[in-house]
Amino acid sequence: MASMLQIQNLSPADTRVAELAFEFVQFLLDDETNLTPAGNMTAAARQKFRARLDEIVAADESTGQPPEEPVAAVGAES
Repeated sequence: MASMLQIQNLSPADTRVAELAFEFVQFLLDDETNLTPAGNMTAAARQKFRARLDEIVAADESTGQPPEEPVAAVGAES
């Protein structure tokens, strides 16, 4: 995992949510089919990211812990 800047007011659970979101964005950007010719995420990739972020936040809000699924397993579903 990439090292991240530490934000002092961020709880450990929120830090994990941010890490999972960042990992999923990296996963999406590694696949050129998710990129426009200009290097931006396609609409489908943005939709996948929003859906994954909704899942992460919902799991965190309901259990107090974000999900621990591997990013590759999540990306392979779509």
